Amino acid sequence: MILKEYKPKKIKKDNILNSRKKIFNNKSQNLNFLLEKRFKWIKNFLFNKKIIVELGSGNGCIKKIIKNKKIILTDINKYKWINKKLDMRTINLEKKYYKKVDVCIFNHALHHCSNPSKTLYLISKYLKKGGYILLNEPEASISLRLIQYFLDDEGWSYNVDIFNKNKNIFSSNNPWYSNTAVANLLFSDEKKFIQYFPFYEIKKNELSEFFIFINSGGVNQNIFHIPLNRFFISCLNMIDKILIGLFPKIFALNRSVILKKIY
Repeated sequence: MILKEYKPKKIKKDNILNSRKKIFNNKSQNLNFLLEKRFKWIKNFLFNKKIIVELGSGNGCIKKIIKNKKIILTDINKYKWINKKLDMRTINLEKKYYKKVDVCIFNHALHHCSNPSKTLYLISKYLKKGGYILLNEPEASISLRLIQYFLDDEGWSYNVDIFNKNKNIFSSNNPWYSNTAVANLLFSDEKKFIQYFPFYEIKKNELSEFFIFINSGGVNQNIFHIPLNRFFISCLNMIDKILIGLFPKIFALNRSVILKKIY
């Protein structure tokens, strides 16, 4: 699948209440393993931190794994579990957060933002020196593009100027609109990223997830999967590491990134 751009016929819109019930009520080892893999490494950066902000929290699934009361959940929509209504495009936090935030978290949210570079720039104004941005984002590998194409799910485009803070990468105001190539465009060339964001240091930039995502049953949707115990899921995870290590552009479905503000 070598298409540089694909726009689905309809914009995906998940039922947040149903997806939240699924996340917090399910006992699926498949899905729990996936969520643990996405969030447990983040947990290591939250110890003794005072101000932690997650952007685009949606169903709030981070709290399934990380029981940290200091995490401020934000979203453009104000659900009852959301602490602050916040638009990623403007980051309109109160002045008391200026240069005070220890950690900002994105979990599969930044690709729904119409100007990711502007968002990363605006966040820097609230992060303290030495603060972190922790991200999990879709990786628009050949496999992900095939899945999205055949499911007519989310879209992607490599035909955008991702580093232009003055130009949006898409025009829709629908919070479910997305470009799943965002992480690849931003972080695949680390030197280029640092040229545009010299105040950040990339501490981690790793690819992961193939079978453990495909056979998770879906985070927000109910998708056919084969229930497995932890041993066999761990075996799949090892297979994922081998496949992604050998053929990252084909198999990787997730990219995890750590940015540290150095000044």
